[in-house]
Amino acid sequence: MIDYAAITACGECCIGCAKKENGICPGCIEAEGKVPEWAESGVCRVYACCKEHHAQFCGLCDEFPCQKLPQMIPWNPDIVNHLSRLRDEYQNQMMRADVRNSNQIETVLNYWNLDNPQICERFNEESERLIFKIKTASQDYLLKGIPCKVPESTIKSNVSAHLFLGNENGMAPKLYPTKNGEYYICNQGYWFYLMEFIAGRKMEENPDDEYRLGKAARKLHNLRGYDVKSPFNQSKDRFYDWFRNHSFVKEFDAILDALPDFATFDQCFVHTDIGPHNTILRDNGEVAFVDLDDAGIGSWYLDLGYPFIMQFVNFNHDTEEMNYRFDLAQSFLRGYYGEEKISREEYDLLFQGAVQMHISYMQVYGPYAVDSLWKILLFGIEQKEPLWEMIR
Repeated sequence: MIDYAAITACGECCIGCAKKENGICPGCIEAEGKVPEWAESGVCRVYACCKEHHAQFCGLCDEFPCQKLPQMIPWNPDIVNHLSRLRDEYQNQMMRADVRNSNQIETVLNYWNLDNPQICERFNEESERLIFKIKTASQDYLLKGIPCKVPESTIKSNVSAHLFLGNENGMAPKLYPTKNGEYYICNQGYWFYLMEFIAGRKMEENPDDEYRLGKAARKLHNLRGYDVKSPFNQSKDRFYDWFRNHSFVKEFDAILDALPDFATFDQCFVHTDIGPHNTILRDNGEVAFVDLDDAGIGSWYLDLGYPFIMQFVNFNHDTEEMNYRFDLAQSFLRGYYGEEKISREEYDLLFQGAVQMHISYMQVYGPYAVDSLWKILLFGIEQKEPLWEMIR
C-alpha cells in the first residue's frame, strides 16, 4: 500500500530517495517545496501550484491534467499516466479507509447518549478532518473530528465559541455533551465533538442573501457576555516581512503604514471570515454561522471589512479581468446598518479592515498566487470611493 504522506506534489516518493537519505535534499514535503533544485526561484512550482489549488498532489487537482503539466514536470514524459495511477490508488485507499472510519466512528459515538445512531454520508472527503452526518430516530447530528496535531487550546476556543454562539444564542450549531458532561473527546488521533445538524441550505452570493447576512452580522456583533479572545492575530506587524523580495514592497509597506492598530478599537464577538460560504440559512429563515475556528473577541472593523475585497472582487484567473459586486456590497451594508447612515470615519475604518483582512490571506495560497492577490488588493482599494458615492 502506498504511503501517501510521502508522495510529493509531482508524484515522486521521498521514501528511499538517496538525496534525502544522504542529506542533500531536506524533502519536498518537509521543506514546503524549498529544495536545492528550485533554489533560484525559491520554491518548487509544482508544490506551489498544488498548494494554490488545495491538492495533496497534482493528480488530485480538479484541473488535472492541465496544459501546464508537461512544462512543469518535463523530467517524466509519462507524468499524466503516472499521476492518474496514483490518483486511482489513492481513491481506492480512501474507500477502504471509509470502512475503517466507520468502525472508528461507531466507537466514538459510544461516548454520547444516542439512540441507535446511524452513520450517514461523510462530508468534505478530501479534507483531513472527519465530518459525518449521524442520524437517530429523534434528530440528526454532525460529528466532527479534527487531527490531534491541532493544539487542545484551539479546540477549547472552538468549543467555547460554539457554546456561546450556538447553545446560548442560536446563531451556530449547538454542541452536545458526552455521557461524562464533556463537550469534546480525544480518540484515535482526533479531537471529536458532536453538534447539531442544521436543516437548511448554504447561503449564496446574491443580494437577498447578502442582506440577510448583513443583518446576522450586526446581531452577532451586538452579542454580549463572552470574553475569550479570538485566535486571529489583529496585528499588522507580521506582514512587513512577507514580501521583501517583491517589486511592490514599497507600495505594500505604504499601505501597511496607513492601517491603524485594530486592537485599540472596540472589541466584540467576531467570526473573522463572514460570507455565504460560512453560513447556512435555516428552514425557518434564520442565519446560522459555521466554521468558528477563529471566532472570539476581536475587532468588528476587521470582521465587517472581510468581504469587501475578499468576496466582492470577482477575479477571472484565466484572463485576470476583475469586476466589483457593488450590488452585493450595498445589500450587505443595508442589512447591517438598516436605516442608519454609516459615517465617513466608520466607512474608512471598515475599508481599512478589508485591506488588512485581504493582506492576511496573501500567503495562504502559495507564492504563485501572490501577484494575483496583489492586483486584487489594488483593485479593491480603487472601489472604495465609488462604493461610498453609492451609499452616502
